[in-house]
Amino acid sequence: MTERLLQEQSLADPDVQERPIPYYHALHEQPIYFDKRLGFYICAKYRPMREILRNTDVFSSVDSQTVDGLRPPPPEVLKLRKSMHPTVNTLVTNDPPSHTRIRAMVNEPFRPRSIERLRGQIRDIVNETIDAFIDDGKCEAVSQLAIPIPIKVIADMLGIPRTMAASIKAWSDASVEPLGMMVSDERLIECVGLIKEFQDYITAELEARKSDPREDLLTHLVEARDEGGAAFTMAEMLSLTQQFLVAGNETTTNGIAAGMQLLIDNPEQQAILRGEHDENRTRVFANEVLRLESPAAGLFRVVKQDTELEGVKIPAGARIMLRFAAANRDPDKYDHPDALDVTRHNAGTHLGFGAGIHHCIGANLAREELVHTFDILLSRAENFAYQEGRNDFTHHPSLILRGLKHLYVTFDKRS
Repeated sequence: MTERLLQEQSLADPDVQERPIPYYHALHEQPIYFDKRLGFYICAKYRPMREILRNTDVFSSVDSQTVDGLRPPPPEVLKLRKSMHPTVNTLVTNDPPSHTRIRAMVNEPFRPRSIERLRGQIRDIVNETIDAFIDDGKCEAVSQLAIPIPIKVIADMLGIPRTMAASIKAWSDASVEPLGMMVSDERLIECVGLIKEFQDYITAELEARKSDPREDLLTHLVEARDEGGAAFTMAEMLSLTQQFLVAGNETTTNGIAAGMQLLIDNPEQQAILRGEHDENRTRVFANEVLRLESPAAGLFRVVKQDTELEGVKIPAGARIMLRFAAANRDPDKYDHPDALDVTRHNAGTHLGFGAGIHHCIGANLAREELVHTFDILLSRAENFAYQEGRNDFTHHPSLILRGLKHLYVTFDKRS
């Protein structure tokens, strides 16, 4: 039955993307599986995935997220790219020692102590976002809650005006949609055009910081130096800023929306959160959201030499997708893996942010935004429910990210 399901379905199937759990559990029976339709291997189990994440000599991140080899771009894209700063490997698509150098240069603003200093600012942003709809007794949780909060936070960190929110969202979407391999050629061309627009805008902002430094993340990039005193190139700074936008925006948006859905679908777990009203318990809930929904569902590695894993021989040059979303439901790692449990003792071990040297640089920021969003939301509203007849619970098509398109909810304002 398992083999038949895997042969008949694929991660690229719309039905699998909408309802992936049966497919993930089928993958658990074949932890290293070659998807003939997509042309790459998939790792679905927690333990071998940790092995892959630790072994950068065999499983490389360099150029790992470039999907041109799996889906050649149209000529218009190649033409546009010639007018842009080149794509360079910095964090997500890099290995030591280059990755080590760059990570050391950008870590400080994302360390726990740095994010802790943003705590008050994050809570203010959450409250003002909720203020805009709290009296209505209803909202569309993606556009009115999940999108504005992380965009305001990352805009403030970068030193970009909040009035640029629509552009920030467009640039973020354009950065990740092509990686999901589910966009049309027309949308791919549009995405590349938006990334050029992003590069032009951020290049001007970075140049301005050289003569007029500020207390922001763009200034940090301009002033950062490695142990030898070398600065970032413009291409490196653009690459890093693009990743900051995605790490501080897309996954958090998807996590907030998914968390709202999980609260409504699990009233008994919501009751525990309300009964204790403890930030540590809310933190467990945030980790459970990231485990169950895994906004970053998977990323690629490139196999550098012939190897064998879980009894499967993998040739050099192959791509392997680390399916974090599947590993996060591995029954060998988590009891009752498909259940939301806000008392789960090992919720924080999820791979929703990756692990090892490539543990997402924005993880502390994203988790803090999730915790404060739900802590404040639960204190200000109750009786969450779906707006009748308005939700289809569909997700944006992607092999990489998982995010709801819309979520219409009702609630009662707490006095």
